[in-house]
Amino acid sequence: MSLDELTPLLKELSYADKLLLLHVLVAELLKESGLTPLGAQSNIVSQGLHDSFEAAAVLAKALTEEKVATHG
Repeated sequence: MSLDELTPLLKELSYADKLLLLHVLVAELLKESGLTPLGAQSNIVSQGLHDSFEAAAVLAKALTEEKVATHG
């Protein structure tokens, strides 16, 4: 599959999926080049953004604050 074929599909991805894709691509490039990122773990790709409870708590707090600021 060419980049021209992939581009429209990539544009349809959510922000979180785009970040996860970026992470997967960087990990793949590092693996192909023989480099190891700092703090690399064997299961880091499987820990998608959606699995981060800490990130979810921060997002929930930000949404609550935004709701209060917007709706009083």
